Amino acid sequence: MRVSVGEIKEVSLSTESDSAAELIGTSDNQEVVEVSRPQLAPAVDTLTNKKSPMVFQIKGVTVGTANVIFTTKPLNQAGSGQTIRTYIVQVTAR
Repeated sequence: MRVSVGEIKEVSLSTESDSAAELIGTSDNQEVVEVSRPQLAPAVDTLTNKKSPMVFQIKGVTVGTANVIFTTKPLNQAGSGQTIRTYIVQVTAR
């Protein structure tokens, strides 16, 4: 995925979870790419048996490359969870 510095792209993800779970979006280099939810919500959301897609925003901060990883795991469980999607995001100058 390519974004310009300051540009925001939205990504929709859905999970097929039967139990309550967290859907988490993270960047391995937050100086290059920020991951968040719309309306300033954190990049973690609690799913309660709903199958509607979650929307995350990927924002280019500075020129460079970062991996953005989306994972899901049961509530209150330790560990990194199961990866459901990964993006390699290249941020370019405007």
